[in-house]
Amino acid sequence: MKAISKRQPRRGRPPIGVTALAVICAVRYYGCSSSQSSRSGSGTPAASAANANGNASTLTPNGSALEGIWRTGNLTVADMAAVLSRARLQKWIQPFRAKAGLGHSNAFLLTIANGIWHEGWSVDGGPYADNDDGSYRISGDTVVIIHLTGAQTVTYRWSVQGGMLRLTFVGDTMGPNKGIPDHVYQRAFYTAAPFQRRK
Repeated sequence: MKAISKRQPRRGRPPIGVTALAVICAVRYYGCSSSQSSRSGSGTPAASAANANGNASTLTPNGSALEGIWRTGNLTVADMAAVLSRARLQKWIQPFRAKAGLGHSNAFLLTIANGIWHEGWSVDGGPYADNDDGSYRISGDTVVIIHLTGAQTVTYRWSVQGGMLRLTFVGDTMGPNKGIPDHVYQRAFYTAAPFQRRK
């Protein structure tokens, strides 16, 4: 008798181990930019996996005030809708609310170190799930996040004052996600509130 598996194929985001491996490959492929003086240990699987999981003990900052571990306070859907409204993106607020998987309370943990940019997202106090990954390049008050394909980038202006990081969306080359322009997600997840330094 032939056994038939009822297991459904996994959909959605790849497991974090796959993501960490992809980040390692991207970092090795793109290497260090001239604005990054050293990535000591960042090419090792242990260092990259630790960064992808937000483990601060392996951080080796390159000297930029942008690098470190940052966390938002708890954000509501109304907080994100307000930033989208200020950006004149009102027509995308309802589709974003319906498709983004938001909770009543959302918090973001941003780890920027060793050439790796990683954002985790906690919904309603749950564990941080992988939300955004890539390598990055800092040039003055601008940071460019290079996603795994290398062809897709997001650019922000950044400022740090009093232990608070504020990101201002500049532009991106990302395609839509679930029929919604990527810049809607970028603004909601990165600019709705400042990030407070954790380490």
